[in-house]
Amino acid sequence: LSSYSLHYPEAFREMEGVEVAGLVHFDRDPKYIRDALNLPWLTKYPKTVEEMGERFGCDVYATMDELLDKGKPDAIAICTEDYLRSKYCAIGLENGLHVFLPKPFAQTTEEAVAAFELSNQLGLVTVGSLPTRFRSPSVTARQLIDDGAIGRPITGHFSITHHLTLGGWKSDTSMAAGPELESGFYVFDQARMLMDAEVKDVVGFGENLDHRGIPYIDNAKSLIRFDNNALATVDLVLSMHHPFPRGRACHVIGDEGALIVDQDEQGSYVEVHSREGVNRTDCETWNPFDRELGEWIRLIREGDDPNPWQDEGLKTLDLILAHKFAQESGERVTFDRADDESEEDEDV
Repeated sequence: LSSYSLHYPEAFREMEGVEVAGLVHFDRDPKYIRDALNLPWLTKYPKTVEEMGERFGCDVYATMDELLDKGKPDAIAICTEDYLRSKYCAIGLENGLHVFLPKPFAQTTEEAVAAFELSNQLGLVTVGSLPTRFRSPSVTARQLIDDGAIGRPITGHFSITHHLTLGGWKSDTSMAAGPELESGFYVFDQARMLMDAEVKDVVGFGENLDHRGIPYIDNAKSLIRFDNNALATVDLVLSMHHPFPRGRACHVIGDEGALIVDQDEQGSYVEVHSREGVNRTDCETWNPFDRELGEWIRLIREGDDPNPWQDEGLKTLDLILAHKFAQESGERVTFDRADDESEEDEDV
């Protein structure tokens, strides 16, 4: 019922030792499914459950119970409407299944913590998607920062131009998490990843400037201060109706240089500006779904610790929710850190 229901089985079927046990459509109406997947970048994918089963070489089931009884999976990826993910996550865990949650993997911190804690208690591996962490441009930029190319990050700007799905379940606020969470797991997480510091406080603004009230915002800006006093701005640009690749560009300025993440006709690249001059690094090309899902499978197979991934997800979720609160209340949100208990603003 989301684009992940197409991307994920495509990735799984190419993995060595992984079999797609089945797809569940929850007896949704065919038109409902087609409308939910009516996106320009999904034109090459099937839009009916029968075609999906044929494409991905698996059986298709109407209910979760059928999948459990007949497909007998070891793990599940939950690609339902946002509001149902916690329900089916709990069902999966109760049946001894590892769980992968696409973004937005939760709508509240409590919801995410409950899922992760139950999974960990049961010895299962449940994680929430952090897609930017597995995308080549962000990985390349982080490696350059770790290598000291720009020194210590002191200010940055991060932006995403993202579609708004009008019509279908994603524009229904009783079913969808909303635009901040829908797009925030890309760009707020990229800010945390590349600034390499913990968030201290947040100011946020959001307005509907182009869509006549549906949804409630289509543009937002956030100002973030980190615990080392570095600063960053985040743009959510959700009203774009024409190509503008540089709306997705980001930059990080350090005390010894700066870098920009951008793309041109040759592909994505990271450009470092320093006293030595300007150096361009072209980003490798890979499928981020393969990388992220593959890492989840590795954790399962090797019995590795999911806590670091879970912790990063919770921190990014907290940041997005802090922006959303600041946007709605007009107040600055200050994170309550153990090493800084003197803040008097709204604590998170």
